[in-house]
Amino acid sequence: MKRTGVIFPGQGSQYIGMGKDLYERFDYVRDLFTAADRVLGIPMTQLCFNGPEDELRQTYNTQPSLLLTGYAVWQVLKKQTGIEPYLVAGHSLGEYTALLASGFFTFEEALVITRKRGLLMEEACPRGKGGMVALIGADMNKVEPVLKEISHDDYVAVPANLNSAEQVVLSGDTGALKEAVEKLKGTGYKKAVFLNVSGPFHSPLMRAAADKLKSELAALSHGELSMPVVYNVDATPGKDRGSVDDKLYRQMFSPVLWERCVRKMAAEGVELFLEVGPQKVLTNLVKRIVPDVPCINVEKFEEIESVRELTA
Repeated sequence: MKRTGVIFPGQGSQYIGMGKDLYERFDYVRDLFTAADRVLGIPMTQLCFNGPEDELRQTYNTQPSLLLTGYAVWQVLKKQTGIEPYLVAGHSLGEYTALLASGFFTFEEALVITRKRGLLMEEACPRGKGGMVALIGADMNKVEPVLKEISHDDYVAVPANLNSAEQVVLSGDTGALKEAVEKLKGTGYKKAVFLNVSGPFHSPLMRAAADKLKSELAALSHGELSMPVVYNVDATPGKDRGSVDDKLYRQMFSPVLWERCVRKMAAEGVELFLEVGPQKVLTNLVKRIVPDVPCINVEKFEEIESVRELTA
């Protein structure tokens, strides 16, 4: 079997109808969705399948819904193919799905902590005060000096997602982000896209939320990791459960080193990437970062079936 790297998507990959294909085919997937409704006390199944979209897009709903859907796909993939990943990782929220798949969280704990994480992120900064902007085609050697020049106290603009050589997402105070975009004109980036998010994720403005999350994480049980996880904050693989809480704590206010994570996985010998969950955001990034290593999105039943041949 090929050395396979399984990766789980983060916020922004959600869409109405996700997970329904597998829900209609497998009793154990229906059981997962029913459990999510019960544990969270909200109609998560209906939210995933029917929306409304505005509700699904709320951070505190988006995060558990993506974890639920990604984990459901993972369960079907594992049962249908017997796959044993060489390495796993996830983009931001997706790191929680990776840790759930590896056995660090129970399913119920993972649902509760991702909803709590979403609530804390929503509450961390007054709406409109902070945000995120994607710079397409930016040169980080030119971007970082400008960010350091304009940032002070809570008026900050920092790298939040280092997704690929062609894409970096900045996060911070809305005014600082606008100033950064203006001052970076002429440095070669193709365009700036302000993202439809509710706050300045992965920036120092999330520090208070991270402090609250830390105590929530400490109260959970911590299972042994069955698979090494490559972490967002340092792009290093590990199975030490004792270090996970700190990595998740720092992830809240540190950049997601996604390009480095993917390159590390390839350097460690991953021969095939599988993006497990909704959409193809990570698949498209992997194809830019390590074009010689195949990557496919696995979400629907027919895609899961095709994995049998690819992993042989």
